[in-house]
Parts: sequence; C-alpha cells; structure tokens
Amino acid sequence: MLFTDEVMDMNELIEKLATMNTKINKIKVAAVCFIFDKDNNLILHRRGPGARDAVGKLQAIGGSVNNDDVDFRSALARELREEAGSNAKIRVDGFVGALLDGKIDRYSGEYIDWIILAYHATLESGELINSEPERCIGFEKAPLTGFSNEDLSDTAKIFIKRLIDIKK
Repeated sequence: MLFTDEVMDMNELIEKLATMNTKINKIKVAAVCFIFDKDNNLILHRRGPGARDAVGKLQAIGGSVNNDDVDFRSALARELREEAGSNAKIRVDGFVGALLDGKIDRYSGEYIDWIILAYHATLESGELINSEPERCIGFEKAPLTGFSNEDLSDTAKIFIKRLIDIKK
C-alpha cells in the first residue's frame, strides 16, 4: 500500500508523493470503489474485452481521474455513474488506501505509474446497471472473503486484504 490517509485532489497527491521516497515517472490516477450491498456482500465487476487491463478479472468499480474533475471523490462519483448507471444510490463511506500499480498501457504502449485510490461504499438503494458492456461483462457479489483469488485482479486482492484488516 502506498498510503492509507486520504488525499482530496491532485495538489494534495503531489504534496504527499513529494514527501515519500517513491520514484514515479508518468502518472495517472484512478478512483475505484468497493461497494457493499445491504446484506454486506461486496459487489465487483468482471472486466470485459475492452478494458484497459485485468481483462476477465474481478475489480472494483471506477476509473481514471480526468483533468476537469474537481477532486477525487467527484471523479469517483462520475465514474460510478458512467460504469454503474444513475439508478443506484451509493454512499461513499471512507478511504481504503492508495496503491502504486505501474504497467504498460494496453493502448499507448507506454509505461504508466497508476496511482489507484480506493474507497468503500454502501449501495443504499436501487441497482447497478452495466453501462459499459464492452469494458464490463457484469457485476458479481459475494461476502468479502467469498471471491476466488484466481478471479480477482492483482489490485483487488491487495485492497480486499486491506478491507479485511480494517474490519477486524
């Protein structure tokens, strides 16, 4: 885990990274959400063939922070609407942590240091609707410890371990 205290926007993130001895080249930021339903099941989405990475794996719902996003929570809200529709009322409960996930971008071929900011949330009402079928095969839910490690993306494994530790 890169850090576990929440940063609100790019300025705070840059300040945070400046205090750390972490070598980062070209960065992009993603905001993702681990959503729990009323029965405390975790809802993840299975990455489709059009996804940037982790195709076929289960991952938290979310995506890239854009330059015009005011802060990371508004980027997360936008991503949730884009990926899960606007029929669901989702309450973001807190910050889980940040992870540095460097990889070769599937589309550009360049190496990107992704900083993934993860949040946990509650589905208060409504249902998630797959708004991006080319990037998401569908949603799956299970208790926090009910997913197979083979089905989870590498980042989902790390964040789920952190969520388990938080709940202890």
